[in-house]
Amino acid sequence: MNFSALREDLLAAIQNAQYSTNLKGMMPILSGVKIDTSDTGLVFHSTDLESYTICGCQANVSDSGTCVVNLKVFMDFLRDMNEERIVVELVGNEMVIEGQGGQFRLYTMPTEDFPSVPSVETPVIKEIESAVFLPAVQKVSRAASRDEKRPTLLGMLLEIGDSELNMVSTDSYRLAIKTIKEGFQTQEEGQYIIPSAALLNLSKLAGKAEKLDLYRDENRGQVRFSVGGCDYIIRLIEGKFPKYSQFIPEEIEKKVGVNKSRIAGALKRAALISSTVKLAVGGGELTIESESREVGEGKEKLPVVYDGEDMDIAFNSRFLEDGIGCIDGEEITLGLSEPLKPGIIMEKEGDDFLYIIMPIRI
Repeated sequence: MNFSALREDLLAAIQNAQYSTNLKGMMPILSGVKIDTSDTGLVFHSTDLESYTICGCQANVSDSGTCVVNLKVFMDFLRDMNEERIVVELVGNEMVIEGQGGQFRLYTMPTEDFPSVPSVETPVIKEIESAVFLPAVQKVSRAASRDEKRPTLLGMLLEIGDSELNMVSTDSYRLAIKTIKEGFQTQEEGQYIIPSAALLNLSKLAGKAEKLDLYRDENRGQVRFSVGGCDYIIRLIEGKFPKYSQFIPEEIEKKVGVNKSRIAGALKRAALISSTVKLAVGGGELTIESESREVGEGKEKLPVVYDGEDMDIAFNSRFLEDGIGCIDGEEITLGLSEPLKPGIIMEKEGDDFLYIIMPIRI
């Protein structure tokens, strides 16, 4: 193997590959990146057995070949080198990296030990717009669980219908639902529980790509996102996702209209005192209160659009802040019914995103 490439091109490809690398596992081969030559340059492979990334890089290849080197070490070399173009040659079991001012040798790992690429070829969605799908991932991921004892809730449910997609996550204390009704072509309907952490990595890997495609394997155990010249294969979470529809209130009895920036600021200040905030709505005002024996207490009033009966309800401040942060516009609607029934955060206009949050008994 012998090739030369622009340092920034190599670094960009390696940085994409890092999302599927296991640096601390029991298998050293998983800390590596496999480098293959192709007709147009190089192909990089990385995997942690839960995901598999394949991405390319333009290069001038003088001699074809393949090798596996430690991804982090190679990436750190590329970050610190000042050369515009890097020359790489495989000599025995060493990868020799040359720039204008020096030479470095990295020991390679056996290529036969590197896991093979899974076959994931059945089309599911074609040409979904990144500007639609990736922001939805960011929003819905906020409600996903971080508790590994409940693996199903670590993922997002992707429901694919003929004319709409639903993305859902929950940690049993809150529920986020985003519906996408345009900007994609359904090839096959189905349901998949995809690890939320992997989908967040997809957002980083996609870069400025305008569209992405989704495929599945024959056993429906893995999916592949093809985006921006990269393929990102993700192992799905097995199990049944909760029947989330039963947690969506059939009717919103009380709607409170409030400025997003003002309520977000008030909640941030209230959370400095306590993780539980009490909301009192009535008379055209929303009062946000927090109290702690160790810290102190606070109260702040905001003007709102509301003409219903007075009501008090309490929520986890961080969960409430997360939901408000998902709203795009400057005005939000807070839907309430009773003090011990879930509240809903949604856009002032439109119903394609719902963030449902369980109250705290006060």
